Amino acid sequence: MKSTLKNRKAWLLFLLPSLTIFIFTVIFPIIRSAWLGFFDWDGVTPMRFTGLSNYQKLFSDLYFRNALWNNLLYLIINLAGQVGIALLLALLLTKITWGCNFFKTVYFAPTILSSVAVSQAFQKFYATEPPGVFNVILQKVGLGGFVTPWLGTAQTALTSVALIECYKNMGLYLVIIYSGLMAIPADVIESARMDGASGIRLFRYIKLPYIKDVMVVAVIMAVNGLLKAFDIPFVTTNGGPGSASELVTTYMYKTAFSSARYGYGSAIAVFIALESILAVLILQRIFNRSDGKE
Repeated sequence: MKSTLKNRKAWLLFLLPSLTIFIFTVIFPIIRSAWLGFFDWDGVTPMRFTGLSNYQKLFSDLYFRNALWNNLLYLIINLAGQVGIALLLALLLTKITWGCNFFKTVYFAPTILSSVAVSQAFQKFYATEPPGVFNVILQKVGLGGFVTPWLGTAQTALTSVALIECYKNMGLYLVIIYSGLMAIPADVIESARMDGASGIRLFRYIKLPYIKDVMVVAVIMAVNGLLKAFDIPFVTTNGGPGSASELVTTYMYKTAFSSARYGYGSAIAVFIALESILAVLILQRIFNRSDGKE
């Protein structure tokens, strides 16, 4: 067994199927998109080489800059909603001795549901004609003046879509963080309590350091996924009204497939890939510095 683990050829043999799939489904499309980004092409007429013009246009495109700003807000809201709320709920679940598995299942269930199904359900919940769940609740509690088409108003569209994303994916990070909390040795918690630590102090000085690596994984996963978020914003608002909820991914899709500007759309796709890689590298560097590894 040990000789097999030390055999590089054996490692390569086991990794080859996964590497092959990864190369053809991730690496090759990125290289292909980067190559198309140097051309002006509508998918029908011959491609015309334009050099770096598509990539340079990104910095002067007001619609792209608006989508990038929306993406940043979307990221912040979802980090707080997904990882932040997941941490709070995970802490509460550690206090529950009865029905814990039931609540974990309820919280995790949206994660395995179809994004399209969840999006369409929330479109009904946010509706005004007929009134959806959220507007009915506002009317019942005497806040009828706040009733609004949440997905159809520029001021609320982005936040409303972000809340759907939070609901859909929060359960995944809840399970990850809960597992980290449950892995903390019971004698460590007991010793801290005997020394007078409780509540916030127990969490800050004992639990948080133990689950720091888990939180790092959760944050990196969330950031990487949110920078590429597409399905829920596209189904619910398609970037509207106007461009109020336009993200970089939805703008890329419209540019390439609706406007048939495949060269510029490919340049945006390359930006999304590089943005995601750079964000992960920056986060890893920040967390490594905080651990004193650099």
